[in-house]
Amino acid sequence: MPVAVKRFALPALLLCLAGCGGGERIEGMELTLGLTTARARGAPEAAGARTLVTDEGARATLSGALVTLGSVELIPCEATGWRRLWNELSPVGTAWAHSVSNALRLGTPHVVALGATDGEVVPLGVMRPPPGRYCRARLTFEPADADAEGLSSASQGAVPVDMLGLSLHFRGTLADGERDFEVETRGRSSVDVVLDGLELTEDAPKAARVFTLAWDSWLDGVGPGESPRNVDLLGNVARSASLQSAVVP
Repeated sequence: MPVAVKRFALPALLLCLAGCGGGERIEGMELTLGLTTARARGAPEAAGARTLVTDEGARATLSGALVTLGSVELIPCEATGWRRLWNELSPVGTAWAHSVSNALRLGTPHVVALGATDGEVVPLGVMRPPPGRYCRARLTFEPADADAEGLSSASQGAVPVDMLGLSLHFRGTLADGERDFEVETRGRSSVDVVLDGLELTEDAPKAARVFTLAWDSWLDGVGPGESPRNVDLLGNVARSASLQSAVVP
């Protein structure tokens, strides 16, 4: 009989905790998120502020660029041992509806404009996840809905753009100003960005991270004399995302 008690004590305890709402959660955890832009490559010779050269050698200038970041989802580091068993008994779901937030998902969409200069950080919001280690963040770019932050600013800009239902809108010139282009998409693209040692604990309950979009790679795939319409522009935006150096909150 004592052997049987030992054999079933741990599983019974875990099942009780999972079923009785005894999940590990400490109030006060905060993760502040932001987004900025930067060049990934050196500026072309005699280039304007938003002039770039694609990976195919085409020279272009962006006179306007808007992208919609639909959500940011935290992905915990893979658990091992009893923590993995605990997660299997009391999992955190990741299939949320569009623009719905969760403890691990910031679902407020943001229409982000490429400004005249880089470095300005657009606040995305504050998440309050459970304590733990988080290895990746999944950024999803998708069409803006009526609740998107920055929607009205885009429609009231110097060149008004209605971003409702759009995930991307680019305009500019190719081949040193010889050909104008304007393109928009309604697609969806996601990318996982590796987080730099993000861990929230009772002793370190607050952190901040800023994601960077390398705008000078957004037209990659466009060759001389070719059109941006034939390129996966939204995929380029997603692939351009990286993590800025850790920020002290």
